[in-house]
Amino acid sequence: MRVVTFVSSFAVVLAGCSGIPSVPYEEPVQSESVARVRVITNSSVFGDSVVGNCAPATRHKMAEAGRFGRDGTANINYPQQPLKSASIGMPERVVPTLVEYVPAIRMGEGAYKEVVTEYRVRTDLPFQIATLGATIAGYGSTYSSCGGQALVYKLEPGKDYEALAGVGSRPGKDGGQTLICMLGIFELASLPGTSIVIPQKLTPAAPPQVVCKN
Repeated sequence: MRVVTFVSSFAVVLAGCSGIPSVPYEEPVQSESVARVRVITNSSVFGDSVVGNCAPATRHKMAEAGRFGRDGTANINYPQQPLKSASIGMPERVVPTLVEYVPAIRMGEGAYKEVVTEYRVRTDLPFQIATLGATIAGYGSTYSSCGGQALVYKLEPGKDYEALAGVGSRPGKDGGQTLICMLGIFELASLPGTSIVIPQKLTPAAPPQVVCKN
């Protein structure tokens, strides 16, 4: 079994996260006090504003990767969401492409491929990103996994960010590639007078664990 590590140095496992209801993400109505976020995932991403110390009772799905066959045909049982990616004029992408992987469940039904889309998000409240995680098929009956987790960030109005969630890779000690679990947000900082964009990793806070009663 391959060792899978979290790129984020602050990871919190969500107990029973798959049981939390979800609805599609909706952009804020107001045009002021918003940031732009490019969501990149080959698993799933939920985005929610955090009020006080309350965990979201319903999460808002921003993106979910779909499964595709070797010929590129989409599997209708595992559709990509959104089906059509949105572009709102953000700077060029800076993070590398996430890997394609076959999950440990129903391996013959295709591989997950990344989906990329862009949103406006509120900045007057802390912003939580969460993922259900992923399982990656190995050899024989072995598999690797990325657990469900969530992180909270303070975004600033007028700035651009990339939110990354899913399975990536990096060079291993044996010269091959090692799979890594990824969840985090990077600020896209442009150098004045140039087209150069430099990613700056943001420091997350722990997500609230208690769903408050109404």
